[in-house]
Amino acid sequence: MIQSLTVSCKGRMSLANTLALVINGVSVALSLVLLVLILWQDSRSVQNLAFGGLIVIVMIWTAGSMLGRATAEIGGLRSLTELGVRMVEIGFTGACLGIYLFTTLATGGQRRAFWVVMIVLTILLIGQLALGVFSLPPSFSVRADGGLVYGFGEFSALLYGSFGAVALFTAFSRREKFRQNSMLIGVSGFCVGILLELISPQLRTLSVSLNITTASLLVIGYSLVREQIIEPLAGRAAQLQAVRDVGLAITSRLSLEDVLSTVAAQAAAMLEADGAAIFLNQGDILELAAVHNLPSQFLGGKLARSEGVAGTVASSRQAIRLESYQRDWSGVPDMLYAKQSFGSVVAAPLIFGDEVMGVLFVVAGVHSKRFDRDDLQLLQLLGPQAAVAITNSRLFERRRALADELEAAKNQLETLLMSTENPVLALNRQLEVLYANYAASDLLSQPDLAGKRITDLTDRNVLPSEPMRALRDLHRWRIHTYEVTIRDKTYMCHLGLLGRPSRAKAQGYVVVLNDITQLKELDRLKNQMIRMTSHDLKNPLSAAMLNTELLLEEGEEVLTPDLRNYIKTIWAQLERMNRITRGILDLERVQSGTPMMEECDMEQIARSVVNEFEDYASLREVTLTMQPATELPPILADRLYLSRALANLVENAIKFTKSGGSVTVSVDQDNGNIVVHVADTGVGISREAQSKVFDRFFRVSPPGMEAVSGTGLGLSLVKSVVDAHRGRIWFESIPGKGTTFHLALPVRPALTIRERP
Repeated sequence: MIQSLTVSCKGRMSLANTLALVINGVSVALSLVLLVLILWQDSRSVQNLAFGGLIVIVMIWTAGSMLGRATAEIGGLRSLTELGVRMVEIGFTGACLGIYLFTTLATGGQRRAFWVVMIVLTILLIGQLALGVFSLPPSFSVRADGGLVYGFGEFSALLYGSFGAVALFTAFSRREKFRQNSMLIGVSGFCVGILLELISPQLRTLSVSLNITTASLLVIGYSLVREQIIEPLAGRAAQLQAVRDVGLAITSRLSLEDVLSTVAAQAAAMLEADGAAIFLNQGDILELAAVHNLPSQFLGGKLARSEGVAGTVASSRQAIRLESYQRDWSGVPDMLYAKQSFGSVVAAPLIFGDEVMGVLFVVAGVHSKRFDRDDLQLLQLLGPQAAVAITNSRLFERRRALADELEAAKNQLETLLMSTENPVLALNRQLEVLYANYAASDLLSQPDLAGKRITDLTDRNVLPSEPMRALRDLHRWRIHTYEVTIRDKTYMCHLGLLGRPSRAKAQGYVVVLNDITQLKELDRLKNQMIRMTSHDLKNPLSAAMLNTELLLEEGEEVLTPDLRNYIKTIWAQLERMNRITRGILDLERVQSGTPMMEECDMEQIARSVVNEFEDYASLREVTLTMQPATELPPILADRLYLSRALANLVENAIKFTKSGGSVTVSVDQDNGNIVVHVADTGVGISREAQSKVFDRFFRVSPPGMEAVSGTGLGLSLVKSVVDAHRGRIWFESIPGKGTTFHLALPVRPALTIRERP
């Protein structure tokens, strides 16, 4: 009876052991399959490698349990049973250490101190195993029913149990770091299996604790596969839809401030993060421009391009993921209290073209989730859209600012043009009115001039009388000035090009009219008065000079020396009045008449003028020379006017040169012009007076030259003669060193030639 009961119990125990071994083998085999999938997905992940090591350790534990229990039932193979128990000890020891390592890696709690502790504990466990392997045989016994009974020493049980307990505590205290709830179940079950292996010999004998451990290992593997493969594949469409929705939300904003706030909020929502921030590139620094669920006091904070996680991302143009900001970042913090409050962090550059616009910075709290590679990739998908949105917003704001400035400038210009009394018009290339102010509308008696041709509104004499000259001036100087008569009024018309100077083709013309009717009348009256005065003075002056000369000749015997000096003074003043009168008449004649053009040799004219003033120069002890010239082409000019102009230049040069100085006259050809140079070593012209030397009646009185007489009309006459010949006159003068006048006349001037009768 007792023997049959023993056989029955032994049979049941054998069945239970067999079933346990089958469960263990299947669980480990499935875990290996899951490990292959996980390593195929990411073979460089420390977490995946730790899981692989955990599977190997559990396989050793399972293999040892199978070997020990099988040989214990068979009996007679104590050495193999001892080997199995030894493998169980090794596998169980590695499982305790491995689950603690895996839990810490899975929750992102691996600090530097953690690795130090791991090394110490590993050495301690290896020492414990070595002591057991090389000095003490494993402690086990085989029951009569074939059941294998083994145990652990008090120190080993305490050490192994502490690993399991700490791993279980870590899993529950940092459970928010697990992306899968099943991961918490698997880790917790594994730790419970380890603890049951230590505290319950009955469950240990029945392999219940090992079954729980291997099943939990299978759950952990499934969680990793689900986290790294299944959910990313299943959620890829959802992620793309989320990125699309975020892009639409971003691009629908126009204000830069709204865009930045939307980008930060959408990034935090998409990654299920606790906060987000955006740093914008401002040259060599990054400025915190927007925050979401972060203190607004941080706004405006600045980082150098090499500081903080944001600066590193901006300078390297590469995204960064930190599992723990406090542990993994040792540089300058990105914000105040970042070390204390930031947990996991991901940051991606916002790149548009070749320019880094800024950095998108997403954070999780210390006790919140842990970002993985998928989160980083999702943020990188959002980055380019955010950069485009920021660029568009900046361009929109710049466009709006420019539009506001343009509108303000337009309003100011319209106010100015409408308030001026001068008629102003803008014409297109077809001479149609684009714009006209009130003065122009009143002048043309049309309330609305837009779109009408200017030639339909008034006579064609409003157009330039010399079209080719007008086009040449507009092309060269972008302005042409001429007189025009409209409605019995005379206007000075300033014609300019409409459009930017850089444009190859002008858009039209701008016309500004200045009413000079009264000025023309005043000028006419002035000239008339001067001519009348000069003509009226000419005959009395001639009579006075004649009688003064007769008085000197006839009264030679009766005049005392004092009377003779008085009469000479009268003669000198009359002569001066005669020069003034003659100068005024010559100037008016040149300005109002048309030159009598004939073919002239400029060198011959210059030489005759030099010969004329040789005696005068000798009297003032000034050296007057004429430099020989090579063959020069003839010019068309009025010989009389040209001789008078050159004579004035030479006379002035001699008068304002002190004794011992020199005056040099030369003629040469330059760029289609005959150029006459009159250079002296005289007192020069002060800088203040240089802009007025060609004005009527303006006289220069340098220090030491106050006694030099003159009318102030000589250089004005020269300028009028040169202008009448379509020439150009200019000078260089250095006070105290001398002056050089240059007179350039075209070889073929564009003039209407009228022969002298």
